[in-house]
Amino acid sequence: MAFNTISYASRRWFVRSRSLYNVLHRSGIPVIAQSSTKEKCLGGSVVLNGRAFSTLTINNKNIQEVKVDDTRDILFKYDTIMLDCDGVLWETDHVTQIPGIPQAMSGLRTAGKQILFVTNNSIPGRNALVDKFQQYGFKGSFEEIFTVSYAAAVYLKNVANIQGSIYAIGTPGMEFELKELGLKYFGFGPETEEPTRDNDKLLAMKLHDDVDAVLVGFDEYFDYIKMYKAASYLTKASCLYLATNKLEGGVMIGPNRRQPITAAMVQAVSVAAKREPTVVGKPDRHMYQCIQAMYPNIDRSRTLMVGDSVKADIGFAKEIGVDSALVLSGAASLATIEDNPGLEPDYVLQSLAVLGTS
Repeated sequence: MAFNTISYASRRWFVRSRSLYNVLHRSGIPVIAQSSTKEKCLGGSVVLNGRAFSTLTINNKNIQEVKVDDTRDILFKYDTIMLDCDGVLWETDHVTQIPGIPQAMSGLRTAGKQILFVTNNSIPGRNALVDKFQQYGFKGSFEEIFTVSYAAAVYLKNVANIQGSIYAIGTPGMEFELKELGLKYFGFGPETEEPTRDNDKLLAMKLHDDVDAVLVGFDEYFDYIKMYKAASYLTKASCLYLATNKLEGGVMIGPNRRQPITAAMVQAVSVAAKREPTVVGKPDRHMYQCIQAMYPNIDRSRTLMVGDSVKADIGFAKEIGVDSALVLSGAASLATIEDNPGLEPDYVLQSLAVLGTS
């Protein structure tokens, strides 16, 4: 029997399926396909419901390639589908549509799947995502959405039991979630103090004396004075330091254009404050605790997490004990999997559009 042998630099991947070669090629990986009659290979096939599925082996782990013809058999295993948003429902620039997503979402709902949206993006509130889903041609309810800003608000109110003020570095979406839960906060929007490095002026700035927590997420108005205030509040040992994410520091949004995102801002505050935050976003399990509080009957053995980040999404799936699927429509490629041993997904697919076809 002939196998496709795929070589990548000094790495060597063996697969049965020609379509896996196409996946590698479309991921931007320089690959060479060769014919081989050797039965000794790292790839192979697995059998599910009497059908053979192509597999790819990376870091000595078998990963199933999901194609259109496989969808019905794969989805038979799951009742709940958790979906990341950026890179899964649209591209990582937050704007560009991914072909086939409305049809995929319709197909998943027709199949009776419970859909939950689980995102580390701290920019939108749940209300904004409901509107965005509709604009992109599919539906999602308020109760199905778990943003990291919502998870942070739940943590501050129900876990940390914050009674004082929260100094928040974030967006209107984060503000919406804090307000929804009746928390006391300030700090959103442009900094009102003039930028300065003069010590006398910095010392003269009035700081609130009732701050019990500093919350850091994405903020397009992030600047030196906000960093100064956050670090100053955090000199009090009892002040909680909470962050939405510290994994993702930048994302490509176009040729030669890299946008700094949440982790870059969190890292800046952490270095200045000489403190590390409690993180509520994926892969930490605090996000799942929020989900479980609303949906206590979720069966993790029949739940699939779909995302485009190996560290955040696949890591989250492994942390909470559910199966995972990596889409190649966002931030990750197959090379990313190999660079992160221990974070191999159960499945790999070109985009979520594949899962909506049955």
